[in-house]
Amino acid sequence: MLHFPHIISPKAHAYFDAGAFPAILGLAAWMWRRNRKAATLIAANGLLEGTTAALTNFPPPGPFPIFSFRTHIRIGLVGAPVFLAVSSLVPGIPWRHRQVVLGLGILPVLLNGLSTPHSSRSTNR
Repeated sequence: MLHFPHIISPKAHAYFDAGAFPAILGLAAWMWRRNRKAATLIAANGLLEGTTAALTNFPPPGPFPIFSFRTHIRIGLVGAPVFLAVSSLVPGIPWRHRQVVLGLGILPVLLNGLSTPHSSRSTNR
């Protein structure tokens, strides 16, 4: 089984998510004039990412900390492949735009796979 090194702290992950949310929504707005199906997929990805980040008890916590960072990682590792599958099957998206959509599905897999599921100060996992 392949194991990734866990080099991204929960705090760094939280800051990445905070920056990614508006960037993804901006990308969806930019894509709207080019391909509306791709833009809709990108916007859905951004809204799901933003919701997950808002509900995660990061250090610092999201505005509505309901679940743990470990659960956040699990959601991303399950949700990203589902997003990739759906994005691959939606017809009418040219390859040049589909690459952008699929890239947004691969990034969470990498980010979550490289993230430490616990704070370095915490002893319980």
